Amino acid sequence: MGGVTDASAAELLTGAVGDLVADLRRLRAPALADEPDAVHQLRTTVRRLRNLLAGYRRYLRRKPADDLRARLASYGALLGEGRDLEVRADDCRRVLAELDRGDLLDDLVAPLLAGHAAEHARLVAWNATDEAAALDAVLDSWAARLPLRRKRAARSARSAGRHVVRREAGRVLDRADAAGETSHDVRKAARRLRHVAEVAGDDRAAALGKEIQSCLGEHRDAVLLAGYLWSAGGPAVLVAHVEVLAGRALADLPDALRRLRALHEA
Repeated sequence: MGGVTDASAAELLTGAVGDLVADLRRLRAPALADEPDAVHQLRTTVRRLRNLLAGYRRYLRRKPADDLRARLASYGALLGEGRDLEVRADDCRRVLAELDRGDLLDDLVAPLLAGHAAEHARLVAWNATDEAAALDAVLDSWAARLPLRRKRAARSARSAGRHVVRREAGRVLDRADAAGETSHDVRKAARRLRHVAEVAGDDRAAALGKEIQSCLGEHRDAVLLAGYLWSAGGPAVLVAHVEVLAGRALADLPDALRRLRALHEA
């Protein structure tokens, strides 16, 4: 695992969590101003922190870790409402350009942008609530001192990382076997694998997690766009085009899962 020294798991986690909390604070103002890609970056950082807490849960005290994960889940869901509409609007705009149907922008893209604006206003309002202040207080406490399980967290970061990455890779494969390769659970598991592997310094596992997540993410976005276009009365040719894109997004998925299985069994 390149990038991980002989530090302890406690030192690794303290540094990683501290960096992510700092990123959350840095990204808040741009996200509230709705600067380009800012909400996406903030949402991704929330997910990274949640996944780090989940992947390394055996090294953290359960109650405070579960509490922070729950708070981050609520925050991430709020960020996701507006971000998903923004992505759908961008995808819709791109598809309309591909098929030379700019005449449909007002009918199909404008409602998505209006929805995004409403969700962003909700995010700004939430930021002034007691719930937002409570999240800040919890993040401050974690940045100051992690609630570690001291004995377990004293083991080497390299050893802990190998164990965590192996478990998360197995989790991706188990979900692919149980729920099907294209399931939402596989995408979420692959994203967690990517995030913990990046912290652990396992570049191969991180790359495979990212590849699987990307395939399934592109597929999901296309499926949701097709559903939106159908419900909004878009032309059948437009819906069919997006459904083809959804199928293409999965072309490399079986091979990526095969390579992850080989890495996991090595």
